[in-house]
Amino acid sequence: MSEDPIRDAYDEWTRGLDPLAARIALFERVRDLPYRYPSSRDPREVLRSGGGSCSGKHALLGALFTHAGIPSRHMLCTHRFNEAPLPMPANMQVMLQKNEIADLHDYLQVNVGGAWVDVDATWPKALRDFGLPTDDWDGRTSMMLSVVPDEHEEAGGDPAKAKEEGLSRLTPRQRMLRKQFLEALSQWVAELQAEVGLEA
Repeated sequence: MSEDPIRDAYDEWTRGLDPLAARIALFERVRDLPYRYPSSRDPREVLRSGGGSCSGKHALLGALFTHAGIPSRHMLCTHRFNEAPLPMPANMQVMLQKNEIADLHDYLQVNVGGAWVDVDATWPKALRDFGLPTDDWDGRTSMMLSVVPDEHEEAGGDPAKAKEEGLSRLTPRQRMLRKQFLEALSQWVAELQAEVGLEA
């Protein structure tokens, strides 16, 4: 064991794998961590706690890809939960019928063979049977994002700070509605994860 938990996780999760299989394995390990909101955006804390939100999980995945020598960049996209491909329970549908709920989503772009491809590890694969938009990644091409995006931008420098700056452009009411909706979403997802044996 080294003193770097990211290195240790990388070594454990990719041992004996070729480069393509290794990057797929890293993606799958992070994707299948439980979704948790709110959570830390620090990759070591996400690894230690064993779960995170889109921001935290992609911070961890980006750190693992960096350790592997794979160029990656954090991306932010605006979206509205009203357009989300989620089979939400009634209480959340009511929230969406009454209000437009805006958010910023964090995902990664990974450089594979000179091309930037989209990678989204937000939802554990175990939740796919409940209709959540989660998928496998072939390690080569862009995958479907877990939201319906509006505008995309690279979160250069500090991704957590860039996201906070983006969220600060929402009105106070929009931020309040976003927080309420994310709390309801988190509770619903935690119930689904408990049903399939994933600890939230």
